[in-house]
This record gives sequence, structure tokens and C-alpha cells, in this order.
Amino acid sequence: MNASDRIKKSHVAIMRHKKFCAFSGLLSYGKVTVDKSVPTACTNGQDRIYNPDFVETLNDPELNFVVLHECGHVAYRHLHVWKDLWKENAQLANIAADHFVNLALMDTDAGAGFIKMPKVGIQPDAKYRGWSVRQIFEDLKKNPPPEDEGDGSGSGSGDGIDSHDWESGSGQSPAEAAAQGDEIQRALRQGESVRRKLAGKGAGNADGMFGDLLTPKVDWRKVLREFITETCAGRDESSWQRPNRRFLADDIYMPSMIGTTLAELAVVIDVSGSVFGGAEMTRFVSELTTIIDEIKPGKCHVMYCDSDVTGMQTFEEGQFAVQNLKIKGGGGTHLPAAFDYAQTKRIVPQAMIIFTDMYTDFGTAPSYPVLWAATTDIRAPYGTTLKVEL
Repeated sequence: MNASDRIKKSHVAIMRHKKFCAFSGLLSYGKVTVDKSVPTACTNGQDRIYNPDFVETLNDPELNFVVLHECGHVAYRHLHVWKDLWKENAQLANIAADHFVNLALMDTDAGAGFIKMPKVGIQPDAKYRGWSVRQIFEDLKKNPPPEDEGDGSGSGSGDGIDSHDWESGSGQSPAEAAAQGDEIQRALRQGESVRRKLAGKGAGNADGMFGDLLTPKVDWRKVLREFITETCAGRDESSWQRPNRRFLADDIYMPSMIGTTLAELAVVIDVSGSVFGGAEMTRFVSELTTIIDEIKPGKCHVMYCDSDVTGMQTFEEGQFAVQNLKIKGGGGTHLPAAFDYAQTKRIVPQAMIIFTDMYTDFGTAPSYPVLWAATTDIRAPYGTTLKVEL
């Protein structure tokens, strides 16, 4: 059986597996080719390439592992979400992404033997269980791996299982990146549907690999209120000048609590080409209205940001009107530009809320709390991320 046939056989086995069938949709997403142009295997975040000589060195469980490993990078959009890490240190970005995927696969297999970690590649470290790729990356910077540690480049013996083609997506427009994200989400939903059918009626999501990518778990407005409450914790003051109305009917004179709310709130609206003028933009503006009306911050700085901040408006004491918004944008996406802009303008908000589709790099976390209100299932490496349904 040649390498191409063995890969097809692996695909069939994965689609029939009660847990790993969650990858079914991803197996048919993108192109799968067998080519000696790569040393081992490779993905660009969409397509997968396998070296036939490398495939021949693997037994069936090891090949299952490699196939699932490539799909894992695609599912979590590692080569898009973590491109800033690759630009900072390509070797550590590759290792961090591999640790994440390999741990997820081994935990899903749970010793059943359907997959087996090949001798080459990043051996999963239990220390990183539950960590994000960025957290692993930051730890690797503090504790560099041995020089002979595989770096995910697939450049030779002892290196990673695969190589990661980070550069192929560099020319993507925001619209193309958004479309790719939507296709991957559809593939994940398709695979989850297959998994539930194989698991039987009433099967929940406890064993689903991608449950955290597919299912919004909370009411985002509740999270927003909790986020603001925690940010404003301890800021309520009592006042005898304004009696508490609840007690006046009983002739009891008690002070009312004056909530000082947020003195300064920053709201960033993603105006990149992938959302500009679409349903997302309408939802962003709608929720901004709700935020200002309910929270009534002393100052609310509204920034419009694509690859840079295209404009900012400041509303004071809850004074806000949709018709006064001056939204402009439509370019690429680099939302950390909002952090730099705020610093340049000497704005230090008590909190920042960012409405976005999350197709951005994330940069370094600012000193203040950040809430990412996301219309996709991508999670930010810091702050609080919650899903906003359109």
C-alpha cells in the first residue's frame, strides 16, 4: 500500500472513531497531497502535505497521530492567530503550537492506542496541560528548550513531526481570512455532528475535542456586567444627602449607595474590511449603545481601529447618540494599535472592551483589564473573551 492509500485509510479510520471523528469535516477541508518537497509533513493552516518516505516510517497509530496533528493546527487556526509569536521567535512558536496540539490529542486518546506519538517531534509535556499557545511560548522564552529539541521545522532527523508554513497566509485579505475562518467552523460543526451520531442519542459534549470552539457557554451580557462589576469593585460610596427610597415608606432614613461607576472606559470597534459595513458592525454599534446607557461611564472613549486607529470620539456622562458616530475604516486588522493610541493620548482606562471578529494579532496585554466581545470562536491569549451572537 503506497503512502497516498495509507493516508486515505487513516482518514477512514479517524472518521469511524467515536472521539476522533470530530475531525471528519477537517479531513475534507483544504488539499491533501503527497510530495517529497517537505521533509516530513506540513500545513499552511489549510492544506496538508505528506512526504511519502516519512509516511513509510510510521505504523498506523503513528500515522493517525500525524494526520490528526496537522488537522489540529487547522482547527485552532494556529498559523493565523499566533503569527505574532512566529515573527518574534519562529522556533519557540512552532514548539509551543506543537505542545498544545500533541497534548490535546494524547488526552483525547487517553491511552486507548488509536494514536501513538512518533519518536520524532515535540513530546507532549504534561506541565502545559490547559495552557494556551501564548502561555507555553512565554514559558519557553524563560526556560529555553535544549538545542537539539525539535522546532517543528521538519528540517531533518530529530526535528518536528511537521513544518508550519506561516508565510503562505501573509497575503490574505481580511475578507479572505474571515472566509477561511467560516469554512473551518463549518468543518468543525460537521465533525461534531458525526461525533454525536456515533456516540448515540443524547450524547453530550463531554468528549468533544472542539466543544470550546463550537459552543458559547455563557450569556455574554451577564459576563459584561460581571466584568464591569469586578472592575468597579469597591467604588460604591454611601451618601446621606440622597436618602435610600426603599426605606422612606417606613419612615426610616438611610443613606443611598452612590455608584461611581467607571470614571473612564475605552471601547474599541473593529472596523477592518472583514466586518466593515456588515452585520457585525451593526451589532457592535447596538451593543455600544447598551453599554453606555447601562453603565454611564464618566468618559467613554470610542476608538475605530483596523490596521491603525482611524478615529476616536469621547462621550461624557452617558451622553451618546448613534447618529453622532463617525465610523471609518475598511483596511487590514491590527487591534493592538488601539493600546498604542491610548498610550499616546495618555488615556489610561479602567477597562477596555473590544468588539471584533478576532481576525487579528493580539500583541502584548495592556496594564488594564480587557474584554474581547467576539463574533467568532477565536479566543484571545489574555483578558476575557466572550462570544457575541449575531
